[in-house]
Amino acid sequence: MGRQSRVESQSNREMAKLNAKKESPRGWRRFIPQPIRLFFRQFPMIFSYPKDMIEESEVNYDEYWKEKRGENVGELSPFQLARAIEVKRLLEPKCSVLDIGCGDGAVLKYIKHELDVIPWGADQSTYALKAAESCGIRTIHLNLNDPRSIEQLPEVDYIMALEVLEHLPNPESLLRALAPKCKKAFVISVPNSGYWLHRLRFLCGRVPAQWRRHPGEHLRFWTLKDLKWWVSAIGWELKELRPYEGMLGLNRLFPSWCGMGVVIKIAPQE
Repeated sequence: MGRQSRVESQSNREMAKLNAKKESPRGWRRFIPQPIRLFFRQFPMIFSYPKDMIEESEVNYDEYWKEKRGENVGELSPFQLARAIEVKRLLEPKCSVLDIGCGDGAVLKYIKHELDVIPWGADQSTYALKAAESCGIRTIHLNLNDPRSIEQLPEVDYIMALEVLEHLPNPESLLRALAPKCKKAFVISVPNSGYWLHRLRFLCGRVPAQWRRHPGEHLRFWTLKDLKWWVSAIGWELKELRPYEGMLGLNRLFPSWCGMGVVIKIAPQE
């Protein structure tokens, strides 16, 4: 069995574990395919918002991570595990990886266990970085608005930015600033704004609700077609694009409509 076949076989086993980790439907619902269950669960979101009142106070990222993780610090949620599996497919064993906005290091912890990588994590939350350090990850306190913070980052094979770029007004500048630190490629994930739920929100007069505390959390939006254009427009090369989560099975057949998120592997053109 070749290496690619072994990787695919292992990934299939991981996806089976992931599906088992998600809350199993009870009673007659277990006979209904996951895409149909998901559709009816998410359909009310077309007409609602994440919160009735907007939180206008400045974000305290230490408190954010305490609230988000609670007792599950350093553990992957099912959604994060699905993303981490796709990220792992874009890396190779024993490479060096820097995760920008690593949070509590859960993704790096998983990739380190699976591929024996050399992990570096950068974040602005001291609380989250302490959690990452407890997982054996080398950490750096990073302020993306301070160029000196970027200068202190190590040179690595891969730089990851998972669910980060959509929060920035000019992510292109960040990528160009980080490029000298990256030897091989960037691995990036963003929400898919072409997901069926967001399309129907537009049809009903509402923009995509991809936020938790405040509608201004996301400043940039991409569909799969947008991503392909964007990578070309900044003069970089799109090496691979992988949708994840959403409607299982259909997210492979119709990724633009049925994948909730997308992971891409890109690099500056030589």
